[in-house]
Amino acid sequence: MYIEDDYLDNSPPLPVSLLDLLSNSLVLDHIVPYLPLSSIFALVRSSRVFRDLLLKTPSVFRSVDLSKCSGAYVPPDLLTGIDSGGHSWRAERIDENLTEDEFYAGPLRGVFWNLRRMHVLQSVQILILDNLASVTSDLISDIVFTPEYNIRILSIRRCGNVNQAKLQQLLRHLCRPSRPEGTPRLQGLYYFSQPASTGNHLLNDTTASSGVTFLDGAQLGTIPCAKPLSNSAITDPWYSPTGKVIDKGFGKRSSWEETLQACYGVISFDAVLCTHMHTDMAPVLHAASQDYLQEHKAGIAPMATISLGPDGCAGCGRHPQGAPVWGESDISEFPLLWPPPTNAKLIDAVRPPPRFSENGKQLKQRLIVACSWCLTNRHCESCHRWWCADCYNPKKSKKWSDMERLSTLGLSYLPSLDELRNGAGNDDYEEHIKVFNGLCVQNCLVAEYMAGAGEGGMWG
Repeated sequence: MYIEDDYLDNSPPLPVSLLDLLSNSLVLDHIVPYLPLSSIFALVRSSRVFRDLLLKTPSVFRSVDLSKCSGAYVPPDLLTGIDSGGHSWRAERIDENLTEDEFYAGPLRGVFWNLRRMHVLQSVQILILDNLASVTSDLISDIVFTPEYNIRILSIRRCGNVNQAKLQQLLRHLCRPSRPEGTPRLQGLYYFSQPASTGNHLLNDTTASSGVTFLDGAQLGTIPCAKPLSNSAITDPWYSPTGKVIDKGFGKRSSWEETLQACYGVISFDAVLCTHMHTDMAPVLHAASQDYLQEHKAGIAPMATISLGPDGCAGCGRHPQGAPVWGESDISEFPLLWPPPTNAKLIDAVRPPPRFSENGKQLKQRLIVACSWCLTNRHCESCHRWWCADCYNPKKSKKWSDMERLSTLGLSYLPSLDELRNGAGNDDYEEHIKVFNGLCVQNCLVAEYMAGAGEGGMWG
């Protein structure tokens, strides 16, 4: 059939194929972080051309999130019935001689076996295993020591079967002064912060009954969900006055503080020690805090669990001496931020979000964090204002009558707002108690009193 040349010239161009699009390495690197593994493996199984493209491009598997992987999921009945028998991993009956760690890690080892078989395990540099019961201390030891793995950043937040003592021992061994040059491969560990959600409910009946290698790569998938590429300009909890940033379970003294100290400069964590604020507040620590810290691991800084934002003291604006400033301080002084960067570079994992003034000028980003002992009676749990040692020392306050009057519901003693806002330079202002029942008298307590002064209110 004859087709006129004019018709061919005016015909719309054919759309670019998906293969052509993904063959552009720049496009592929920007798309892959948004694709769940289930979609990647679906493409791998679709044709040999896609299989060769994806499996032979290392950046495709540079960051792997298995936190919602059904193949790594341990069914709840096995968590409470470990000795019941009758279950199978990879169509094999459980050996009664298996250790508890080997038992729990079975599903996840099956997933790693799949990745190894497809020759992509060595490409994985960021591995996210949050909330998985199949993560054990022995498995983590294999990940950091076995040459088959090349993990630089590892996330094991809320993995309930990890033995903390064994994990701490492993980390100290990795960071020992006599370690071989160029080791460890692991540079960052997420362990202390709270995962947004769990994915264990994703297990379906087919996978539960079929084992971890029922289909080629099928059990490696996650639910489709968009994932941020890097730290956004939105203020991170570590750099805003958000209060608690670390799970309350780590608020007490523990051997984790010694571990963080031993790993300093070698492995970074999603937590830091309270060093700068602790030095600044040492002269004015509450007596109970001083006694407790002297009895428990004296000389080791507690873990910082409270974020105060980049602003300084509510009285004079001074920052804690030596508080880390981005671009001026060593990157080892900054915590890992979520999510991990897709390029697996440690400097991008700790890079804080930019900070701007009202007129758009970029300001210095400063990390001001503290432990609960530093802030006893000097930190507002509502607005997160705090006072330095020069502006307020509760131990030397001459207004102890304030406490007695605050204990009465009438709050009749309260000075006027003008008096309270005169600033730290006013001697009488310095003598007044600034924090009562976790609220600052200057702002939040007055507002709470005024809001609840009516019938049925807080003070009604």
